[in-house]
Amino acid sequence: MAAERLGLPLRARFDLVDSLLRHTERFAAVAVTEARQSGASWEEVAAAAGLTAAQASARWDEAALRALFPAERVTERRRTQQRLSDALAHLQVGSNVSVDQAAERTGIDLPRLTQVLEGSCLPTWPEAYTLASIFGGRAEDLRMLWESACGAVRSPGLPAQGAAGYLAAALRGLHVSVGSPELDRLSQQALLPADCLGEVLAGHHALPWPATARLVRALDGRVEDFEPLWQAVHQAAADLHGSTSSRHSDCPGCQDLPQSAL
Repeated sequence: MAAERLGLPLRARFDLVDSLLRHTERFAAVAVTEARQSGASWEEVAAAAGLTAAQASARWDEAALRALFPAERVTERRRTQQRLSDALAHLQVGSNVSVDQAAERTGIDLPRLTQVLEGSCLPTWPEAYTLASIFGGRAEDLRMLWESACGAVRSPGLPAQGAAGYLAAALRGLHVSVGSPELDRLSQQALLPADCLGEVLAGHHALPWPATARLVRALDGRVEDFEPLWQAVHQAAADLHGSTSSRHSDCPGCQDLPQSAL
């Protein structure tokens, strides 16, 4: 409908139709698979779909599912690109901006924008920055996700005054990419107090490395991308204070944790 309203070329409209049909086929297949796993017979599936049992089993048997969901070698680069797309998609869903409105406001072709939000196309940094801003997010929070997707994470040679903010922004970007879960739920996964996590994501507190690594894993991030950033923050703190051994004591949430948890 947006493509029609925007007067996109016919080829672009057919590309969108093909994508829509592919998604609806997969949606039906997932629904049938879930029903079958819950104990539904092929007769019950057929009745719901308006088919015979033989037609239903032929359409959604294991061979058909493999054709709809072909095995794909997912590279780490592809995973990092998906994290960026997930973050943008979560921001879009939480905003009042539709996809076609975003296409109009950014000048990105609607088919390309759809691919960006699905994860099959990597946006340029200006595109990612503009989309995050339009969707009400903080573009700087997505910078590391974009760098990781490009395979060019910033080196640890960050200015001392900016390292802590960059680390906090990178953690917030991961948090957005997994749907911004409530801190109480995240604290159970990261084994850290919720109020402590709030301080960390706000950039007011830096955790020791083992706890930072645990948080990154809980947010489905790449630990190897974050260790150089944490080291930069650690070095900046050492330059300013002479020691980082007790920095976590500044956070009330960390004071009740055993040293082994940090």
